[in-house]
Amino acid sequence: MYIILSQTSDRDGFQGQVALNTTRINGFREVSYKDIGGNSQKDGEGYVGTYTEVLMKGATVLVVDTISAILTKIKDTKANQSGELPMFTDVIK
Repeated sequence: MYIILSQTSDRDGFQGQVALNTTRINGFREVSYKDIGGNSQKDGEGYVGTYTEVLMKGATVLVVDTISAILTKIKDTKANQSGELPMFTDVIK
């Protein structure tokens, strides 16, 4: 089964989406944005900006979704599954 998440912005400001196979996810890690000196970057209101690393078999994907939002998407996808094999096209609806 697949879930769709938003990737972190690249240097040009492009922020794409990624479809991840949930059976290949090993875990998550929340990380703060760092400046060139290694210090945490804060927004205009003083909050530290964070992103989530999705740790997978053979890859790490950086996304802006929170860990709780990702877990909710996985749970909802499992609840909507009707016992048949998941199709990638079903996720894109």
